[in-house]
Amino acid sequence: MPYSKADFSVDPAQALFSAALELLTRREHSRHELRQKLAAKFPSADFDTLFERLHELNYQSDQRFAEVFARSRVQRGQGPMRIRQELQQRGVRGELIAQTLDQLEVDWFELAAEMLQRKYRAPMSAELPRDQWMKERARRQRYLAYRGFPTDAISWALDGN
Repeated sequence: MPYSKADFSVDPAQALFSAALELLTRREHSRHELRQKLAAKFPSADFDTLFERLHELNYQSDQRFAEVFARSRVQRGQGPMRIRQELQQRGVRGELIAQTLDQLEVDWFELAAEMLQRKYRAPMSAELPRDQWMKERARRQRYLAYRGFPTDAISWALDGN
């Protein structure tokens, strides 16, 4: 007996779930990221049901995503302001971001000094003319600010601890 096309069709909800699992096996995703990626393939999908099922099975968690993401960014030498901004862009709620950053146990001052030492091996020379010294200090400030460190940590790192 020949097969019909209906025999090979896949349940749309199961296809959505499988696609979500495929993404989640590669790395953690926030709910927002997952919805964005899946919406391109499944524009009329029932995402509420999907996320409820993923949550029940503990396959997707914004808290776990935020923790993994924040730790990876600390390893890259990024500061709390940059990490906060990137988590917000990925749809993580503000209170979850604050909680995650509080739990990190990172000395942002030491990390800023370490990043400065990595980038600029030698400390700023006091023998530089005043205008060159100021330009160099501003350049190093911008570097640390871009990496997301607060101004007090930047000042502390620049002043040599």
